[in-house]
Amino acid sequence: MNFLKLQFSGTSDVTFSIFCGQRKIANGLPGRDLFQFQLRDFIGNPMLFAAADFGMVERNTSGNTTEIRYSGCNRLPATEVFTAVRTDDDGNLCWKIRIVPGTEDFKVEWVDYPRLHLCEFSDSRYLLPYAEGTLVSDLRRREAKASFPCALSDYPLTGINSFYPGPAAMQFEAAYSADGGLCVLCADPGHYPKVIDMIPDGDSIRLVLQHFTGGGETLPYEIVTSAFSGGWQDAAEIYRNWMEANDPFLPPKLAGRMPRWLEDSPVVVVYPVKGHGVDSGGLTPNEYYPYSAALPVIDRYRETWKNPLLALLMHWEGTAPWAPPFIWPPSGGEAMLAEYLEAMHRRGNSVGLYGSGIAWTQKSMIAPGYTLEEQFETDQVGREICKGPRGEAFSRVCNNPRGQRLGYDLCAAREYTASVVGREVGSAAKLGVDYLQYFDQNQGCSAPLCYAKDHGHPELPGAWETGAMHDLLTQAKAAAGKTVLGCENGAAEPYIGTCQLNDLRNHLAWGTGGMPVALYSYLFHEYTTGFSGNGVCLSAWVDTEHTSFYLLWSLAWNFASGNLLSVVLKDGGKIHWHWCIPWSAGEPEQEPIITLIGNLSAWRRGAMKPYLVAGRMIKTPEVSCGTRRIFLKQQLSAAVPAVVVSAWESDGRRAVVLVNYGETAEPCKLQWCNPVNGTVSGTESAGPFHGKEVILTVPPLNAVLIELAV
Repeated sequence: MNFLKLQFSGTSDVTFSIFCGQRKIANGLPGRDLFQFQLRDFIGNPMLFAAADFGMVERNTSGNTTEIRYSGCNRLPATEVFTAVRTDDDGNLCWKIRIVPGTEDFKVEWVDYPRLHLCEFSDSRYLLPYAEGTLVSDLRRREAKASFPCALSDYPLTGINSFYPGPAAMQFEAAYSADGGLCVLCADPGHYPKVIDMIPDGDSIRLVLQHFTGGGETLPYEIVTSAFSGGWQDAAEIYRNWMEANDPFLPPKLAGRMPRWLEDSPVVVVYPVKGHGVDSGGLTPNEYYPYSAALPVIDRYRETWKNPLLALLMHWEGTAPWAPPFIWPPSGGEAMLAEYLEAMHRRGNSVGLYGSGIAWTQKSMIAPGYTLEEQFETDQVGREICKGPRGEAFSRVCNNPRGQRLGYDLCAAREYTASVVGREVGSAAKLGVDYLQYFDQNQGCSAPLCYAKDHGHPELPGAWETGAMHDLLTQAKAAAGKTVLGCENGAAEPYIGTCQLNDLRNHLAWGTGGMPVALYSYLFHEYTTGFSGNGVCLSAWVDTEHTSFYLLWSLAWNFASGNLLSVVLKDGGKIHWHWCIPWSAGEPEQEPIITLIGNLSAWRRGAMKPYLVAGRMIKTPEVSCGTRRIFLKQQLSAAVPAVVVSAWESDGRRAVVLVNYGETAEPCKLQWCNPVNGTVSGTESAGPFHGKEVILTVPPLNAVLIELAV
């Protein structure tokens, strides 16, 4: 059994070391505080504290629990902190903290705890819950090149960062090397808002665990640190075991509640009906408008791939593109869109629409004539928007004069927000839209933080934020009826019951100095699903000029992760690199992409369907194959396997999926710890085998399935 050993020294200047076996893996050293916390007074002024602010420290150990009391505060004399760490029956270290402000003038806003310092090793890997799963080998390079804030941020916190529940979809992280690892899990069934990250700090890597308490003095859950051996999938198993035993938000399995069109695995085809690939420059109707003008392209791809399609429309709104919260009616009116819906459904296809979430647009930067400033005043919307600690109002996502809009965020706890969302979602559902990504811009479906004193919710962010967003989604789901809802990025854990199909953004991992891993699918694929996404702003991180195979790799990676395949179209029905790139830019080579999608679609609707549609991802066997290099703009190139491999379980059966995204055959060897019986299909060496290993060749732009006897 893996277990952790905690050794203390000192009483007034407490230090400690954490060992995994005989190897030290983490520290709490003098001058490196075990905690920080921030208080807010009744008018919104912050006061930041650390252990150094307390003149008296008392440590007491009784049985398997050590308590440390901090008193004698030099700034607020009556303020005290009580921390505790215990060793449970499984050898895990479980951390708790209570903060007593000592005055009614202040409440606890957040606490960063435990601030453990991880020892760095030459082969260290850091697993972060960002962008559906990010694995980083050099956090110092990531810190220099990070494209999002990863330390403690001021209001507003939400956006594209390591905020949970949001772009960080699950509440754990891990660090490991060949000699062992540390999994850090917030055992929090209430899903309090928090930041989950790691940052360089001196000669070590420090955990960032910023918990928003809602003003409560006691953090009502433990932070559990566990030792483990292996890689990121082994850490994911620790979290999955906790999640499936303790999470009250976890919905029923997706199998059985998935609509038929989604179960049929459509290829998602993303395109705008106005403009030419970017959110600027005058959005006049293009060749895909009116809506039915796209049918020849849809028909061609359906026939080529022998697969249904989900057409996901952009710039379709009759209001203005990306101008939340209003989206309805569609450009050209309901009748024009209804005609297209009927034609698509008659062909066995589906239709989806993008929305823009629960922000409020004062003025569109894309369509300058669109403004809601008068309605803002008439409807007194100022009462409904999120406020900061001092009453400030601001929206982080897509909100700047050179962006998409200017405006604010609507508070998820307000009835006004729910009524607007219900009306907009219900309008699309009534017309028969199959999929509505209404919660685009709410990254991971996150609720923007709100400190308003007159909204009927607590004045400081806490678990009520998550509960309010969950309630809002429940009302949206009721309004949606049969229409499937989704968001931008993978929906965070408390929201996967409503957001059934989501626009995944694994390419954001490259912007951190790391690389994507299928952590989201590993944990949640049985409960929700996603498509490979519109890849917005991919060119900011990936050098596609020197990585001509990137889309092929991305499609293979997403297919092996159980996600629907998606493409973004430019003019002439050609597949483009991603969304938000001009149509004038050169497109990737078409035929390899078209061939790969056709081959993979046949597998997903055929022999691999039981595993990839709603199966349970499990740990892969050891894989040996060639590598290829993805060239990046903000860091060194990244080596990726030439064959993408995943393992699955469904109804008592197990399988391994192998995908070759290259245009030449690729040899591959798989090794198991114990002998297995299996059958290989999809390659010249197809047939049964027995043993600890199998060597095979994966054909170009295609896949191989290995089914194992259980």
